[in-house]
Amino acid sequence: MDLWKADPVLTLTNLLESLECWTKALDEGYGVDVLYLDYRKAFDSVPHKRLLQKVSLYGINGSALMWIENFLTLRTTRVGVRGYFSDWFQVLSGVPQGSVLGPLLFLLFVNELHSWIVNSMRMFADDTKVWAYIRSTEDSQSLQKDLDSLTTWSKEWLLHLPG
Repeated sequence: MDLWKADPVLTLTNLLESLECWTKALDEGYGVDVLYLDYRKAFDSVPHKRLLQKVSLYGINGSALMWIENFLTLRTTRVGVRGYFSDWFQVLSGVPQGSVLGPLLFLLFVNELHSWIVNSMRMFADDTKVWAYIRSTEDSQSLQKDLDSLTTWSKEWLLHLPG
């Protein structure tokens, strides 16, 4: 079960907040351009070493950091189809979906993403909306710069946008 999608209140709140901002802009006579982004296999793609660096930067060190490292790196999996199973193999990236700690670790990984954005932004797990009120050409250019910044961040931290 995906914990992010399990709470319809959080999803609804995110959508209503966004809709309220967009409606206000339209009521004031402005246009609104919105970028919808969804990281490809985001929870499965989080690189363990980079996540552990970020966790350490948040002040989680010592035995707590070692426990998180073990939680991430000592996992194995296999594929089963109709009673036939593959060999076990080590999971090399990602945060465990369906666990309590997985969503928190993902949030720590993407936490500074908003600091790369000039315009408005809302995230729900890996689903991201970035928008700008369009009053002039410069506003559209500002939104393009945000997209460029998101692309740069994504490449640097090894999360992939579709495309």
